[in-house]
Amino acid sequence: MVDRSEHLNLIDLVQSFVLIVLEAFLTFLLQTDRQSKKLAQNLIQRQALVELRTTMPAMVVYVTFTARGVLLDRKQPARPVDAVVIGSLKDIIHGFFTGTATSLRRIGIDGPIELIEELRTLMNSFNLQEMINHWIQSDWFKSLLLQSKNVDENGNVIDNGSRASRRQRELMKKLNEQQLLVDRMTIQSKEQGFVITQLHRQIKMLIVFGFIFCGLLAAGLIGTLIYFLK
Repeated sequence: MVDRSEHLNLIDLVQSFVLIVLEAFLTFLLQTDRQSKKLAQNLIQRQALVELRTTMPAMVVYVTFTARGVLLDRKQPARPVDAVVIGSLKDIIHGFFTGTATSLRRIGIDGPIELIEELRTLMNSFNLQEMINHWIQSDWFKSLLLQSKNVDENGNVIDNGSRASRRQRELMKKLNEQQLLVDRMTIQSKEQGFVITQLHRQIKMLIVFGFIFCGLLAAGLIGTLIYFLK
């Protein structure tokens, strides 16, 4: 009994340590990736509480969005959850590292439609592949690629008055603006695609219910006619 108790305490200790490290890691990513932080603003403002259920192995973790970052708990806080995210641990990890549509579609979300759309949109952006792309396209990363000697008072790179360097900075600025526009359009298209998919599902359900209702109505009419004809 003592060995079993010590074993369980060790497991709890390891799980708590893993959650602390994971919490710090996710908070760092959310704070440094401006695109994901912007998409999570509504979740942060309402301090959304999301229950994360995983299968194979079965685990339950409660995720709270706060202004300081992401909080992870094994026990439910003293308030009801706003949404429930269900998926296998493999799909969740694969979706976080790659952001593939296949893995993300396998992850189910239960809750209000508005909150589901916000979580889906955030999942499409808050994955390592997308965040690395955001960092590569950011100004600070591009500035590292510019070979320069001086920096002016505004923090702009100066290459001893070189026209090529000025043209390069202007070109990089235009490319960055275009990339931001492309990112916004991509996110909007993903949001619209998700809404369209939901509408298609609702339409299919309505069509199925319509056929069932028409079938029952036709059966009732036929039964009534047979009854009166007798």
